[in-house]
Amino acid sequence: MESKNAESKEFALFKSISVSLAPMAGTSSVAFRNICHRYGADYSTTELVSARGIAYKQSVEPSFRYLEQDPLVGGPCAIQLFGYDPEDFSRAVPIIFEDPRLAGAMSIDINMGCPVPKVVKTGAGSALMKNKLLASHIIEATVRACEPYQKPVSVKFRKGWDESQSDTVGFAKMCIDSGAKVLTLHARTRDQMYHGKADWNCIASVKSAIAHTGIPLIGNGDVTDGTSAKAMMELTGVEGVAVGRAAQGNPFIFSQIRAFLDGRESAVFVPTPEERVSVMLEHLAGLISRIGEIQACKEMRSQIAYYFKGQRFASEYKAAAMSAESYDEVRCITEQWLERVQGAGER
Repeated sequence: MESKNAESKEFALFKSISVSLAPMAGTSSVAFRNICHRYGADYSTTELVSARGIAYKQSVEPSFRYLEQDPLVGGPCAIQLFGYDPEDFSRAVPIIFEDPRLAGAMSIDINMGCPVPKVVKTGAGSALMKNKLLASHIIEATVRACEPYQKPVSVKFRKGWDESQSDTVGFAKMCIDSGAKVLTLHARTRDQMYHGKADWNCIASVKSAIAHTGIPLIGNGDVTDGTSAKAMMELTGVEGVAVGRAAQGNPFIFSQIRAFLDGRESAVFVPTPEERVSVMLEHLAGLISRIGEIQACKEMRSQIAYYFKGQRFASEYKAAAMSAESYDEVRCITEQWLERVQGAGER
């Protein structure tokens, strides 16, 4: 059947994913996703968007800037939805895929891991790990809604709500039984937020428990460079890793991870200051083209801080760039920083 062929094609594509960009609010814009794909990310996910918002408005327009795809420049990308009502997902999915601008999205990813209070208090995000039955109904509803479009459904979840409410293996099996074709596991509890150490042994346990299903598992948490990416894959047996915070201001990490996974540790890519600035400005320009210069400069401030992180002489220039209100201001400030670095012989 055609649907089975499509499923096999998507299955093969998911199984080939080794390095992906994890979804991050305020970071995973299409401008940044495009850059990450160019540096080696196999796959990315949009910022999380409310399924209820799309269903209620009966339009993707209010959320389009977060959902936007760029098939000519970017790579395979999933649209991530969050919510707590299965009906919202049933209604949102057709609205998304009937929009020709979004029809090329690879899949729908359901967020069941977001720990942010404003999401959790509604019963969405990682709160769903406390309600396995509702989580199952949401996945089933989304799978049914995706079937006419031959799009698979993936789920991103955490180790558990807290250590006392952590049935990660059981939750993963429920996701698969409900129709999910790919799982991404962030190996921290909701209680940990983004603190403490990610439990890679938990990822290994889940992988072992679901290996017979053939469903790919992507590991997330404490992947910060090529060494850690390779170590996670070797310890856990996952098909791929998802990089989150370590990619902020550092899309170059995907080239570095790929070098390690390909056994080319000696050829790890290190960006020059010139390339760092060039990519930062490309990122800003991509935002400007979509949301306008004033808003883009405001939203880029936190990203500028990440691009400058750990760089010599960065402090004074970073502060100035973060308060800039135009592309030209940012460009002039970063050029001044480059001159300072070059004058000191740092290349």
